[in-house]
Amino acid sequence: MTEAATVEIWDPTLKISDVIPPAPRPLSLDGKVLGLLDNTKEKAGIFLNALAERIGERYDLARVFQRRKASYSRTASDEIIAELSETCDVVITAMGA
Repeated sequence: MTEAATVEIWDPTLKISDVIPPAPRPLSLDGKVLGLLDNTKEKAGIFLNALAERIGERYDLARVFQRRKASYSRTASDEIIAELSETCDVVITAMGA
């Protein structure tokens, strides 16, 4: 048996960090809702839009759902996280220059 992959998360705001397994990956993005989270850094939105266009050329996406954080130095709001998790099959976030 092979060991399941895990990702260790280090959060400097917490005293203890947990090991969280990666989210399941779909075999295809056909028919999926792609979520994009812009962290507001310079050119992050440009990169995400170009990436969505390229992904859309390769897969038959149901739609692209975009959200933007209030500031790159803050975490995404609970509202944004809830919208993305309830609406999207996969989410990509990007940091700009």
